[in-house]
Amino acid sequence: METVELRFQYTQSEYIKAERQYLISSKTIHKYDIALVAVFLLLSVIYMLFSSFSVFSILIFGLIIVVTALGSYLYILMPILKFKQTAKYHEEYTLVFSKENIKFKTQSIDSEVKWDIYSALWESHDFYYLIQAPRLYTLIPKRVFKDLNEKQLFEEIAQSRVKTTKHV
Repeated sequence: METVELRFQYTQSEYIKAERQYLISSKTIHKYDIALVAVFLLLSVIYMLFSSFSVFSILIFGLIIVVTALGSYLYILMPILKFKQTAKYHEEYTLVFSKENIKFKTQSIDSEVKWDIYSALWESHDFYYLIQAPRLYTLIPKRVFKDLNEKQLFEEIAQSRVKTTKHV
């Protein structure tokens, strides 16, 4: 039985990068959202000036500010807070992948899960995401593979067990 054993610990910058990448790839946030917000912000300021600061123009401007703040929180602040406040992200992980199951071991976790909890494998330049559900995934940094053969074996095992593979 072929297995791939990975040992790693997330770094804060790596986790934040992965979480932000996931937000874009999952279409929670779109790449063009920043440009769209800038256009709406500009239009609302122009409208406010031309309408002599009418109540409606001020409400529109306020709404755009709130949406901008929420988007900024989701993309900028939430990944940082999530990493800092979640103890498991600071532990060393040992993951063992086989065609039958995945073994997770950390200081606080010792479990074995079946592959059927995962529906997809997403691959980016730096990470693999084993997707369970929206906003629920197992993150595997590519830096933890010893060599290309180990990475290819992981891909073979994962692709044989999940329904969908996607490059993000």
